[in-house]
Amino acid sequence: MESKISKNKAVLLPKYFKKIGLVVMILAFVPAVVVRSMNIEMAHSQKELFRVFTLNAFILGLLFVAWSKDKVEDEMTVAIRLKAMAMAFGWTVLSVIVKPIVDLLFKEPLKDLSGQEVVMDMLFVYVIVYYLQKIGR
Repeated sequence: MESKISKNKAVLLPKYFKKIGLVVMILAFVPAVVVRSMNIEMAHSQKELFRVFTLNAFILGLLFVAWSKDKVEDEMTVAIRLKAMAMAFGWTVLSVIVKPIVDLLFKEPLKDLSGQEVVMDMLFVYVIVYYLQKIGR
């Protein structure tokens, strides 16, 4: 008996998760803009906690957008997803290597990239490359 999940199919979220992801990204972005524009005072620990929750919510929204199905899922979209993922991974690896060198050249203090920055960078590049390739197909 064959299993319901084919070995060659990617397991993606349902199509409506794109909309959920956009709403989550907006709900994460708007409070950050409001806090910054209104100069709301917070203690350092509150500010750090707010930043972490905001970034995590934004990353979750990006993940929902990136990992949800399209209206038409065929071999071409799977190939585009694979190419976009490869490009996002390559871009992220290069940026992790190049950023400290650029910081040294401009005499900025070296700073490790956080996991959140790396994941957000990779998801951004994936989503951008995926949709640009989809438009051009």
